Amino acid sequence: MKNRLLSFFVVAIAAFSFGQNATLSPYSYHGFGLAANDNIAENNMIGGVTVYADSTHFSLDNPATLKKLDYVQYRVGVSYKPVEQTSNNGNGYTSTTSLNYLSLSVPTKHFAFSFGLKPKTSLGYRINITGLLDELDTMTFYQGSGGVNTTFLGFAVSPVKGLSFGIMANYNFGFTEKVFTQNISSVQLDTRIFTRSELSGINYVFGAHYTQPIKSKYNLQLSATYTPQSSLESLNTRTISSISTNGGLSSQENIDLGSLSNTSNKFSPEINLGAGFGFAHKWFIGVNFLNASKGLTNPLETNANVQYVASSRISFGGFYIPKYDSFTSFISRVTYRLGARFEETGLVLNNQPIEDFGITFGIGLPVGGLSKINIGVELGQLGTLNGGLIKENYANIMLGFSLSDIWFIKRKYD
Repeated sequence: MKNRLLSFFVVAIAAFSFGQNATLSPYSYHGFGLAANDNIAENNMIGGVTVYADSTHFSLDNPATLKKLDYVQYRVGVSYKPVEQTSNNGNGYTSTTSLNYLSLSVPTKHFAFSFGLKPKTSLGYRINITGLLDELDTMTFYQGSGGVNTTFLGFAVSPVKGLSFGIMANYNFGFTEKVFTQNISSVQLDTRIFTRSELSGINYVFGAHYTQPIKSKYNLQLSATYTPQSSLESLNTRTISSISTNGGLSSQENIDLGSLSNTSNKFSPEINLGAGFGFAHKWFIGVNFLNASKGLTNPLETNANVQYVASSRISFGGFYIPKYDSFTSFISRVTYRLGARFEETGLVLNNQPIEDFGITFGIGLPVGGLSKINIGVELGQLGTLNGGLIKENYANIMLGFSLSDIWFIKRKYD
């Protein structure tokens, strides 16, 4: 079992390190790609609400929730996302499959810790544009891939009953590759500009979580996280090439980027607040609000039609379990989840703010005691047709595994 787990971690690290093409959205062209949804499947199925925590549930975005765990948790999540892209000129279809997160969380008597991998941003697009240049027909092709991934290490302590504090250190790493190719009619060779950025940086997340029992059966839960401003260092290279129509390279030169060969890109501070109320082991409803006060700073790319502004997300959702300890009915032990979210992405194109909206639902199927298989769907819409832009209608099909085990407990009987 341990060898299989180690092999899985190695494969997962390789998948994250070399990129996954987790999106094929033209909106990922800007910056370092679209922000990835790095919550676990259970949270995503209730609209991204992350305030809930108990002995078998925690949130990857709030390290303080780790101290609520009583059992070791292995977690892994994957998703499949078909998308219909619509513009004023027609529509098209894409789909992607990705590994969303991988974590191991361990509670001990005095503290809890967790480590793993998750995405931060995803970049992937293919865009064809036809036009005229000096009365000659042109075809311009934009293609990109890459993104930023995160390996994290979190700790949590509980100084008093019901209250926990945590800190998470994130090492962000990855790359982006962007290719611009232009073909001009009556010109023998095409022009290609290739830009690659190697990315790395560290950021921290500070979290708090509080649970207050009410009349023994009810629980009020509150959560908060703060992520200070962070930097993502970028080592940039750019080449210009002449290529034949069959793809053969005719000539290639490096472009001197000067001071832009090394850039420091800024991510603004984030605050995430949550509150929820529920009946223990029966039902729960909650809300989370996330806000980033400023936009992304990206010195390598400047465009008058692109703005990075404050972003925000509000999430609603909850779950219901008919009878969690039923011995006779499997259906009664299933967890049913429902939620919704609305997000201002912080990206403004052609004076149009890019918004993302989704409704979510799913189930958690108990397997082998406290372990669960979580299956869910998100139906959403990204972007707008205004300003000559693209509207994306998508379905995000999620699959998550949460495997629970007991460590560090001395046996009384052999």
